[in-house]
Amino acid sequence: MNVQIKGLRHAFGAKTVLNGISFEVKEGEIFSLIGPNGAGKTTTLRCLYGDIFPDGGSILLNGQRVSSKLKEKIAVVTESRFSFSRFTGEDYIKLWKALYPSWDEKVFGSFINHYHFELQARADTYSMGWKTLLNLALAFSSGADLLILDEPTQNLDPLIRQEVLNILHTFVAREGKTIIISSHEIFELEEITSSFAVLREGDILYTDHLDDAKENHRIVSQSEKVSYGEVIGLVKNETLIRTTEEVGRYPTFQEIILGYLQGKTRFLPFSR
Repeated sequence: MNVQIKGLRHAFGAKTVLNGISFEVKEGEIFSLIGPNGAGKTTTLRCLYGDIFPDGGSILLNGQRVSSKLKEKIAVVTESRFSFSRFTGEDYIKLWKALYPSWDEKVFGSFINHYHFELQARADTYSMGWKTLLNLALAFSSGADLLILDEPTQNLDPLIRQEVLNILHTFVAREGKTIIISSHEIFELEEITSSFAVLREGDILYTDHLDDAKENHRIVSQSEKVSYGEVIGLVKNETLIRTTEEVGRYPTFQEIILGYLQGKTRFLPFSR
């Protein structure tokens, strides 16, 4: 599913949370929305899946506005891992089967066999890790074309985190689905991200495909001379610049993100 967000704005009372952000996610991509707490990531996701209405801008899914029919093709894992009082795991399966006509029993069965869910127990008694796994299992089994995942590896132990990342990557590669992730785990995201946006204080600082971003940035030391470039920010004792000049070294994904989060960009013509 293709996702187009243009000029998205939203405020809670007098507090502006989104300042007219725009980005695009193409079918078959894993798109990462990255930023500090309060940047507007969760608000963006809530607008995207129709939980709240934006104050301005547009959201198009395959060229269409979000509707009740389109919601059958969107599966969501919220950061809160909200669970209904007294709902068991089996109750959740019944609910998701009713909501998603393309429910895949085989996929959910594989999760049950691997993680041994206690489906007869009330879901609100699950640990946060088990709630995360149940929500992910339901989302993957829904048959939805777009998965929206808020902190999908939160509260998982390292081994299961890696398994979930592998599942995400395989799911997109085999099924051609689209995934949008909001997360603080930059190191993990580098393994699976196709494209991304850096969000701070309701503004998109930078958005690109991961491979292109690495190609168009360099990390240079203070002693290196550069003819031209756009200074992005400091990364430890080095500087992230946007340039195609063959200087310094290529940055990691984490260095790109941290560089942009340092502050606003400015243009600086270097002299040799």
